[in-house]
Order: sequence, then structure tokens, then C-alpha cells
Amino acid sequence: MTASALYVGEVRHRRHRPVRHALRHRTFHALLDVDDLDRLDREVPGFGLDRAAPMALRTRDHLDGRPGPLRPRLAALVAERGGRLPAGRLQVLCHPRTFGHVFNPVAWWFAHHPDGTLGMVVAEVTSTFGDRSLYVLDAPEPGPDGLWRAAATKALHVSPFLPVEGLGYRFAFLPPGDPPGPRVLVRMEVSDADGPILDAVQDGRHRPLDGRGVAATLVRHPLVSLAALGAIHGHALRLWRKGAPFHRRPAPPPGAVRVRGGGVPSSDPERGPDGAPGEDGG
Repeated sequence: MTASALYVGEVRHRRHRPVRHALRHRTFHALLDVDDLDRLDREVPGFGLDRAAPMALRTRDHLDGRPGPLRPRLAALVAERGGRLPAGRLQVLCHPRTFGHVFNPVAWWFAHHPDGTLGMVVAEVTSTFGDRSLYVLDAPEPGPDGLWRAAATKALHVSPFLPVEGLGYRFAFLPPGDPPGPRVLVRMEVSDADGPILDAVQDGRHRPLDGRGVAATLVRHPLVSLAALGAIHGHALRLWRKGAPFHRRPAPPPGAVRVRGGGVPSSDPERGPDGAPGEDGG
């Protein structure tokens, strides 16, 4: 049974202070088993691996921005941060390329142990400035509500309306599972010493990743990344009009990579909004 699927749903985002703001928009993500990509390329009409297709995954769109097998590249990046990638199933939840275009504010990597239990989650965050950083989250045991929880200190500048220093992330996941379950859920909260500043939810319902699923999803969401970019910039303009404080982009953190192309638009590093988990900046 395949461990790949499509998840169609929405992103919700609420900013609590210093100004209040909220957004909600429809979207979809592909859950891709990295060891299933060659089969998907051969057997699923409309899907391609490292080639032009209506829906595609380009390996250079992720991690260090280079083409090539994803598992060893992720393992090397995790090792640089002092971790060890579990040896079981590896899935990535991301925007695929649609009609040649892609932008992922955040791609989620779910790494399992050989017995199938979730061992690690890696958040691959990319700003529209073209900076990318990884947050390696060792997965704890699930709570009574079935959600896996983790935390990290903010390191990458992803919104001109939030600083980097003094902020932390708290995550809660309903992982997709193996085989993929009916729903995938990611919650994120950004807080400082005074409490939550914003929260975001990525919620999706399962659809098979087959020819019919690809066609139906593309009819409803033909340019999903452009829609995400539109939301990022449109809502950032509204935040600016509401008087949200502006923070200039600092130097990227150690270990961050600079990516261009792959759907990441070029922009002046001192101007223009950028995106993060929740697609309005974090």
C-alpha cells in the first residue's frame, strides 16, 4: 500500500498582537514517500519526478537546493545539527510543483523508525527572501489527544512584522501515518516572554494520489503556490496598513542555505513581505 497521498484543506492564521489579524484560505499539499517517488513517476498520470508535469516534485526544490536523492541529503543535514535520521519510512508534506511553479513556506518531513513509529519531524522553512533553514524536532510520545508536540527557538527571519530574537515555536502534529490516514493536521504557535503572538493551523483531508486525484485537485487548485504567495503578500500589506511594527531582515542563522529559483521569487532583501508556517509570516 502506498504511503503517498494528497491532502486538500485549508490554512488558518490568527495574529493576536500588537495588531489583530486573521486569514483563511483553501489549499492542498502532497504527502510523498521518498522511496515511492520513482513508482509515482511511472504510474500516476499527471505526476512527474524531476521532469515537467502538471504536478511534479523537483528534488532541487528542497533541502540544500541541489538535485539528487532526498533521504541521504536530509540525513546529512540532520547530522550537521547533531541528530540522526531514523531509518524507516520518510515522508514529506509539501506543495508540489503545479504547472511548473512552486513555493513552500514550510515543508514537513516525517521520519519513522523501522517499526513504523514516528521518530523525528523536520520543518523546512523557506522565506520569500530566498533563505531556508531546518528545525529538527525529535518526536515525543503522543498526548492523550493523539497529537505529537515539539518546540523550537525561532532562528530564521520569515516575516518583516516579527523579530527573530526572543521568539519560540510550539508545534502539535496529527502525523499522516503509514498508510496515510484520513486527516493531517499541523498547529503552530509563536510566542515571546509575554505569551502567544500568533497561531496557525494547516488542516487537510485525504485524497488518493492517483491520476483521478491529481486531475481533480489541479482543477480546483491549479496554481497553489501562487495562491500562497498572493496570500502572503496581500495579508502582509494589510498588516502594514494596520501599523504592525516592521523589522529588517537580519543575517541568516548558521546552517541556513540561500536558494534561488525553484519557485522562490527574487526580492530586495530589505523590502517586501515573506512567508512562514501559516503562510502569513512567523
